[in-house]
Amino acid sequence: MTKVFLDTNILMDYLSRREPFFEPAALIFQLGKRKKCLLLVSSLSFATASFLLQAHYKLSQKEVVKLFAHIIKMCHVTTVDSQTVNESVVSVFKDFEDAMQYFSALRESTDFIITRDKQDFMESTIPVFEPNEFLKSFLEE
Repeated sequence: MTKVFLDTNILMDYLSRREPFFEPAALIFQLGKRKKCLLLVSSLSFATASFLLQAHYKLSQKEVVKLFAHIIKMCHVTTVDSQTVNESVVSVFKDFEDAMQYFSALRESTDFIITRDKQDFMESTIPVFEPNEFLKSFLEE
């Protein structure tokens, strides 16, 4: 099964229903729900999303936990540990958080990374797609 790693911005687009990005994110999550591909999201993304949903979108902790319970049924949560941090520290990535996302995805033998910030993954050996690019390519196959 195709393994698709979702960057934090895709998770946030879906959870916050952020327009105009919600629809492509929702279609990707539907692919995961229907077992057309395996969606991977790093544990780091959940921590970041929790903060953003509470601080900027004013959701309660209870609402955030409910959203997360729904999401984890559709995806596999990848690890961010000392190995991930160590690899990120010595990497050539310009952004530390993106490096941690990348090495978390790499450890899972991810087939694709989906993000709205492709330029942040210029050093990736994993193919990187924006949501609409991925959907067009994946659905054509």
